[in-house]
Amino acid sequence: MTGNTVPRLKIVVPYRMREKQLRRFLPHIRDYFASSGIPYHLVIAEQAEGLPFNRGAMKNIGYELGAASDYTCFHDVDYLPLEADYSWSDVPAGLVWAGAESIPIKTQGLTQYIKPNMPQFFGGAVLMPNALFERVDGYSNLYWGWGYEDTDLISRFQAADIACTRRRGSFRPLHHDSDGYEADGNLNPDGARNRALYMEKWRPGGTPEKDGLSALSYEIVSREVLDGQANWEKITVRPAVIGLP
Repeated sequence: MTGNTVPRLKIVVPYRMREKQLRRFLPHIRDYFASSGIPYHLVIAEQAEGLPFNRGAMKNIGYELGAASDYTCFHDVDYLPLEADYSWSDVPAGLVWAGAESIPIKTQGLTQYIKPNMPQFFGGAVLMPNALFERVDGYSNLYWGWGYEDTDLISRFQAADIACTRRRGSFRPLHHDSDGYEADGNLNPDGARNRALYMEKWRPGGTPEKDGLSALSYEIVSREVLDGQANWEKITVRPAVIGLP
């Protein structure tokens, strides 16, 4: 962006049944942004009970229903920033550089560890100009259960010839039992199904169908101001059943 106006940031947190983590996340974000100089609006996009969690759809819905902004950070509730740059970026930027190198599948007992390829990791906290997010039609709404909506978004940017970057952000992860892996390190049924969906959508020579912001359908259950913060809100919605096996 150009000019003297400070770009407005919207932080969208897809959320469902992580109250303990949310209680830690909210005061941490309040304190972290208190002296940042970044005008921001926080949206907790909560999915109502009754269907498997759809993080992609909830990110799209939070984006659509949140206040006007110039760029958006899609932020998991289980990553607390220690030293991260949330300022404007001309291109999509992954912020988690340190903090996700080794993620336990289970928080208790013997477990395997997920070790993401950090140079390509595009989860946890990512920000992007709204115009570029809308150019690729946002996230897919088809990934129910755990995984692959972030990988799908990267493929959308690549297909649109939009370069992505990474910033050296340091985060404290709030560990929890994985929603996508069995204790032995194999994908669970939701994770395996979403992997197969991604591979089919992005097979060589294929052309994924239009699916994202342009295909959103949902019911608003409630909206409320959070903790008396005028720039914080929690929106509970029920996404439409699209693509659910």
